Amino acid sequence: MYSALEVNTVKLQSLPCYCATLRQAARAVTTLYESVLADSGLHATQFTVLQVLTRVSNLTTTELADAIGIDQTTATRTLALVRKSGLVIDSPGNDRRERRWVLTPTGEATVRKLNPAWEAAQQAFESRLGRTEAAALKKACHVAASKLAAS
Repeated sequence: MYSALEVNTVKLQSLPCYCATLRQAARAVTTLYESVLADSGLHATQFTVLQVLTRVSNLTTTELADAIGIDQTTATRTLALVRKSGLVIDSPGNDRRERRWVLTPTGEATVRKLNPAWEAAQQAFESRLGRTEAAALKKACHVAASKLAAS
């Protein structure tokens, strides 16, 4: 059995599979970004929804899920939380099952208010990795997500 001292000194391991390694990185990045959002009450995934709706309004739940690369159930849950916070509203789409989403004025103000903190997280990420490495990682992850989602 490990003592408390031994457990606390274990370093982050290089793992044998791509999935586990990407999840390690995702957890570390999420921790960085969530720390800048901590006082807002929003999680990084919720802020991402607001950012996407800032760029492209009136998306359906499915369109939003596809744009972010999450499943429909996760998108529905995330949208329900930001709707409950008064940051987005939904309206019926082409049929009664479809919902279209837009930011409320409060949602727009929240994005404007949190953007400086978000930019600080972006800068911290680039500072820790190096600007070139951060850009290369972002590109590689996007390529991987695009190719893997298409299969």
